[in-house]
Amino acid sequence: MVGAGAPRRLLTGSGKIETEVQKETSSPELTVVVATYNRSEVLGETLTCLERQTVSADRFEVIVVDDGSPDNTKEVVASMVDTVAYGLRYMRHENRGPGFTENVGIAAASTPLLLLIADDIWAHPKLIEEHLALHAKYPQPNMGIFGKVSQSPELPNTVLHQHWDPFQFERFRDGEEVDGVYFHACNISVKRNFLLENGLFLEQKGAAHEDIELGYRLAKKGFRLIYSERASAVHQHLESIDGICRRAYERGRNFNLLLNSMPASYALPLYKISAAGAGFGARLKMLPREILRLSLFNGLFVRGFWRPVLTRAEDSALARLFAHGLSYRGMAGHYLRSGYNDMKNQPEQGS
Repeated sequence: MVGAGAPRRLLTGSGKIETEVQKETSSPELTVVVATYNRSEVLGETLTCLERQTVSADRFEVIVVDDGSPDNTKEVVASMVDTVAYGLRYMRHENRGPGFTENVGIAAASTPLLLLIADDIWAHPKLIEEHLALHAKYPQPNMGIFGKVSQSPELPNTVLHQHWDPFQFERFRDGEEVDGVYFHACNISVKRNFLLENGLFLEQKGAAHEDIELGYRLAKKGFRLIYSERASAVHQHLESIDGICRRAYERGRNFNLLLNSMPASYALPLYKISAAGAGFGARLKMLPREILRLSLFNGLFVRGFWRPVLTRAEDSALARLFAHGLSYRGMAGHYLRSGYNDMKNQPEQGS
């Protein structure tokens, strides 16, 4: 490995990208792309977990792409140059959203394999070893590996963290092939050339389903995805009721990104949204869920009961009686549908 030279600037059609090469690896096999925004407090441990991998450090490189963070992200990465053995690069651009940030890292990678992880994903020691082994088993250019992510045991033991699981990976079995729409950039590895030839992330700010949308497009081009429980990591994200509701609403508000790429009859049932475009068969199948939702998770109940009660559950034994995974998902589902309805009613603001 060699030390970095002075920072260099690349001018692209999308604006200025500052790239600082900090440490290089001669011939890595895999590039870990870590897209980050304002998460310096967990990013350091994310990079440290990559240092603890069972594979040799010369087999992979890491590129941290900073989406214009206002915190000390650059300083955190710079402080680790002399402590990690793997190749490490830091790139920064003005705030453009997760899709743009992922694309910058993908374009900058120098290896045939890419591993996309989030800035709050702490890899287990065998994560990269398992991804490399599975790509050796599935060398076809259209094959990807989707690794398990669980909630971190180091999160505060709050009632919310006991019940909230944004991934729900227990629905999958180790080694099974899953639908391409589960293209979640929290722990997924792909062949770089397949992405470059068949499509990259759409570049829209906010929680805009860019992972799922890309997975759908890639699946149309023959992309296949294998789920692995052994290529595992944990999610170190301090959650709050307000954060869950805000992001759910934002996803609904940006639902047009999905509808512009896939039929409503596919996208709406995927998110359990019983709207006209879902089709008669899908709406009939969702009818029991929709009756329950309209009865228990309508706007009046969510604002007047569920949200305040689940907020109080942290310090009230009575409120904790209502804390359940279904309760939190029902509340989040209401805000997603609320954002979707606002997008449909005011499309010019949701574009």
